[in-house]
Amino acid sequence: MTPNPTCLRCWQVISPADTIELDGDRVVHLDCRRPRRLTFDEQALLYQYCWDHAVGECVSCARSVRTNELLSSPDTDLCPQCRTDLTDGVRAHIYSCTTIPADVRRRAQDARAAGHKLVKQRGQADVLMPEAEVAVAALRVAMKQSALERLRRIIRVKLRDGSLPYDGIPATTPGRPGDNSPCGACDHDVTSPQLMMVVTRHASPRSAPIPFHADCFELWDEERRTSKSSS
Repeated sequence: MTPNPTCLRCWQVISPADTIELDGDRVVHLDCRRPRRLTFDEQALLYQYCWDHAVGECVSCARSVRTNELLSSPDTDLCPQCRTDLTDGVRAHIYSCTTIPADVRRRAQDARAAGHKLVKQRGQADVLMPEAEVAVAALRVAMKQSALERLRRIIRVKLRDGSLPYDGIPATTPGRPGDNSPCGACDHDVTSPQLMMVVTRHASPRSAPIPFHADCFELWDEERRTSKSSS
């Protein structure tokens, strides 16, 4: 049996349950301090789909912990109150939460399984490393496609209820640095490093301008034109 590899950052053995990343042709811990921590993709799934979910039970505090509490902390899988490790419970939530589309959950499971396989069968690294990279890339594509479709559905609802306009807007839309205003499409703040598109309504000049992330603006513009042409 091929021995488990050693992390070249901390020189500790990498177990199949550890969370790894690829550093060139080397397999290393994602976080040597907490070898089993959530991957960045797992954290992104929590942020995107499970923001207000109870995702872990802290036995030490006898309390339920929600995603927004975890992601507001520098250590995203530790209880924010007592620092108990909640990784197992949070990870179990991710892979069973029906709010996350089934295809995305399956891709996430495939990516984690590919990492486990790479650690357990280190002698086949030449074959398994590209397999692991493909699994992670497929997960990220699925996450991006799912996020876009989810945002499109939100925009369609807002167009129907009048929260976002179909027409009555200027031919050109100015852009400027974000000022932390909430985006009219996704409701997340448009921060200062981001480009903010600002839409005004000719039909309702007294209405407040609507800020958008640049990507959200493009989706809204596409959806409103598609809705108008099909009506």
